[in-house]
Amino acid sequence: MDCDSELSRYFGNPSGSGFLFVMSDPVWIGHLALVPELVKAGEYYRLITFLALPLSTSPLWVIFTLWFLYFVVNMIENEWGAFKTTFYVLISIILMIAFSFVFDYPITQIAGFESTLFLASAALFPEMEVQLFLVLPVKMKWLAWLTLALLLYHFVSDSWVERLFLIAMYANYFLFFGPAQISRLKQIYRKWDFDRRMRR
Repeated sequence: MDCDSELSRYFGNPSGSGFLFVMSDPVWIGHLALVPELVKAGEYYRLITFLALPLSTSPLWVIFTLWFLYFVVNMIENEWGAFKTTFYVLISIILMIAFSFVFDYPITQIAGFESTLFLASAALFPEMEVQLFLVLPVKMKWLAWLTLALLLYHFVSDSWVERLFLIAMYANYFLFFGPAQISRLKQIYRKWDFDRRMRR
């Protein structure tokens, strides 16, 4: 598959364009955000434009994040194909939109959305090394554990509505990889328990 795929361009361009708009005038966040009340009033474009909300307001961080996002989406597409990758992404998008309307929750930032893609790539290629900040070689699995630790921190410290939003955003990862991860943890526990019994 050509690495310059349609899906990769789709996920790179909106956030980059949104960043330029917001940097030119912060009021653009309000124009791009998914606000259920405004969608019901006829501003249907918000069902799509919220995906263009910038991942950060730091130019260097945006460049790094978009490059990394492009990299992991290509990895996933090469393994799964465009259809399955798109389905994986759509689960998160549809659940975020549904959550927004059910709880009347405006979505004004999607900084965690790209990590659902990273976690998928880390689950598929845990031993692959990446150059963190283009300098430090780190295996994908360690970055994934760090991401999950930060997710757990937010889940514990945020409000109940934000916790439910996190569940909606990351549901695609748990649906695709949750059973395998639970099975792996059970195997680790059984091995630990067996070793503990043998030491007695």
